[in-house]
Amino acid sequence: MCREHSSRLLELYEELKRRHCPGPLYNNEPPQKTSFKFTWLGPFVCPHFEHNFGLLKTSILTQIGSYVHISKLKISSILFSIGYWTLTGFYLVTIRYFGLGEFAPPDLNYVHLVAYAGLGGFSIGLLFGLFPMGTLLRLEKRRSFLVTVLVGTFCYVLFFVIVIFVSSALGNSIPFAAAYVFSPDALIVLFHLSMSSALYHFMLQINRKFGPGVMLEYMLGKYFAPKQEERAFMFLDLKSSTRLAEMLEHVSYSRLVQDCYAELTVPLLDYKAQVYQYVGDEVVVSWKMNHHFTADSCVDFFYDFLHRLELKKNYFVQQYGVCPQFKAGVHCGKVTVAEVGEIKTEIAYHGDVVNTASRIQNLCNRYDRLLLMSESVLRHLPDNDREHTRFVAEAEIRGKETTIKVFTIFRQAGA
Repeated sequence: MCREHSSRLLELYEELKRRHCPGPLYNNEPPQKTSFKFTWLGPFVCPHFEHNFGLLKTSILTQIGSYVHISKLKISSILFSIGYWTLTGFYLVTIRYFGLGEFAPPDLNYVHLVAYAGLGGFSIGLLFGLFPMGTLLRLEKRRSFLVTVLVGTFCYVLFFVIVIFVSSALGNSIPFAAAYVFSPDALIVLFHLSMSSALYHFMLQINRKFGPGVMLEYMLGKYFAPKQEERAFMFLDLKSSTRLAEMLEHVSYSRLVQDCYAELTVPLLDYKAQVYQYVGDEVVVSWKMNHHFTADSCVDFFYDFLHRLELKKNYFVQQYGVCPQFKAGVHCGKVTVAEVGEIKTEIAYHGDVVNTASRIQNLCNRYDRLLLMSESVLRHLPDNDREHTRFVAEAEIRGKETTIKVFTIFRQAGA
């Protein structure tokens, strides 16, 4: 586990000691004798140890889960990097080989060049995938699109210059290697690698903007012609957003929203959800209802998100003076999916399901509930989760002639 996650676990451990073991541990008084098996926890001794240890275990497992699910995204990035740079190697040697034409040396074998290019592309792709430039340079996630592409491209080109220089210096003099770096042959190679690096970072940023897998759907034109799909939608909204916006400055309020949405990353990966769109302080999340789908993914997603906000409660209070809370409404059914727009295109979902999910979320304040769901969502819940649901009301919804039954489910955040 990386250093960042280890330090986070230590912070959680200290926080639990402060919350649940006051007095003896921090007033230099001798601790009460409490027998327990987990002596490796050292000074963590208090009368409510079992309860505190359960909280500690939950927090640790949450952090480990975060690391594992981020690693899933990391594996996808590594595979993309390997494939991209392997193809780049093939492209480069092909252009260079056939570009020489009749001037190609007789002992130059294209098959051997392709083999070397494949090995080199695989190695470079693996290296760049394991150590992304943004991580190495500590580039912030909110860096602008252009700056990220330019800085990443510059660093990769510098890396290729060093590789060419070092490989030329082996068995030769340093002046020879320095001269070769600026030779026409090396400059042609560097030009191709520079363009490839720029395209690589451009594609990474585009994929990040659309979300994992969405860029591929755009490229394949999957929704160029409208299609029907079964989907579940969750409208997730910040509670008391108007009051918070008035209390905080515009910039501080926007940063609060950014920090809240940053905590969605792991739940999105964990529960296979997709962000449909951000609308102010509201985010619309969607699930494709295939044979693997169950509605507990929506419930777990919501409470996992609340749990992560709770773990950062001290941070939010220190930075903004409040701990944000969210409410959500969930509905599912058939929608039409289509790629819309000309100047700006996006994948849009049309149908009554989307509107109804939004209206259900609006009922949260009326019935004082954090999570409300429709009867159609309830049907997709496993039996063990249905036992924890409660009927809330049969409500009238604006835009619908018939009433709709709404339910809630009781669960602790992080459970």
